Amino acid sequence: MTSPQRPLTVDDLLPHGPLGRLGGRVFVHETLDSTNAFLLGRAADAGDGAVAGAEYQTAGRGRLGRRWEAPRGAAILLSVLLHEAADSPVLTHGALLGAVAACEAIEAATDCSPGVRWPNDIMLNRRKLGGVLAESCTHADGRAVVIGVGLNCLQQRGHFKGELADKATSLECESHQPVDRAALAAGLLARLDDWLASSAQEPRDWAALRAAWRARCEDVGTRVTLEHDGHVFTGTALDISDTGDVIVELDQGGRRHFAAATTTRVW
Repeated sequence: MTSPQRPLTVDDLLPHGPLGRLGGRVFVHETLDSTNAFLLGRAADAGDGAVAGAEYQTAGRGRLGRRWEAPRGAAILLSVLLHEAADSPVLTHGALLGAVAACEAIEAATDCSPGVRWPNDIMLNRRKLGGVLAESCTHADGRAVVIGVGLNCLQQRGHFKGELADKATSLECESHQPVDRAALAAGLLARLDDWLASSAQEPRDWAALRAAWRARCEDVGTRVTLEHDGHVFTGTALDISDTGDVIVELDQGGRRHFAAATTTRVW
């Protein structure tokens, strides 16, 4: 069924005002090059917890510079800015944090139950529903991390062209209910804020976050093909390490850790 489409507003994203950490400043645009790039460029002055959203990105990107595209108004495109210490777990857990929060928000706002796929994909019925991109930079006052989440919401099957036709999907394609982008976006920010608050108070909650991610991971026990340093490796994914590496039992023998920052997933 076709869901209503309208631009998201600040009131949609934060219906009850700023959250515990997120939402002190909110930037909502019709068009941006990239919500991540927007906040990275304002890391020093936007303030901790700043949020950026857009209806359309002209240069949306995923990991390793890959392009991320969505029709205007069809997706949720949100990023949050976090000022962190140099040894903050957010530096290594940003993508996990975004993925778990997104899955929880989707489950609360729809009748869908998504999973995750290493290192940063959000999956539904074996198709890619969205992704998470965590990036960091230094500024005059320290370190900043930007966590960006893109979720396909209102696309129809015909919007996915070429190789995406069999690999991507949207909530509109999968859900039996109308898709409420506003409720989903607000839920995403709320879940991000909740995880940030609990993990700041109790360091062991980072272990809880990793456990929540592993519980949703569709990779463990399955075959994976990875490209690293110009070489292709195939094997069985055994686990995800505490630092976010995938641990693979290689076909040629032995186990190896692959880091998300330096490894490409071959679909």
